[in-house]
Amino acid sequence: MRTLAACILAPIFATVLFWTLFCACVANVPDEREPVSRLLASWDPLACGEPHRVVLELEDEAGNPIRGSTPCWLGGIAVDLPSWGFYTGRIYSWVPDAPIRSVHEVAFPVDEAVVRYELRTPQ
Repeated sequence: MRTLAACILAPIFATVLFWTLFCACVANVPDEREPVSRLLASWDPLACGEPHRVVLELEDEAGNPIRGSTPCWLGGIAVDLPSWGFYTGRIYSWVPDAPIRSVHEVAFPVDEAVVRYELRTPQ
């Protein structure tokens, strides 16, 4: 009878021990908060002209900076925003070893999970 109980309980005990140790290794609490909202800024990629990057610099109401850049020919950029509120900033064209050009001031409220913002193509 003892042998039968050992044959049945040993695999169950081994399985419980394995999954307990495995979950202890895998369970990870992220240190950072998830973004509250995502900004999707877009422009006409056919109007880009010479190859350059488009840079988006934003600042929230508390003064926290947020920055992102992408090649112009992609036609858009996605930026994660940490909080809802009013954002101001600028978007401009940038080429290495050249001054920035085509600066546009931007200001918009963020009050939903996905905010779409369409703008003129920075050239």
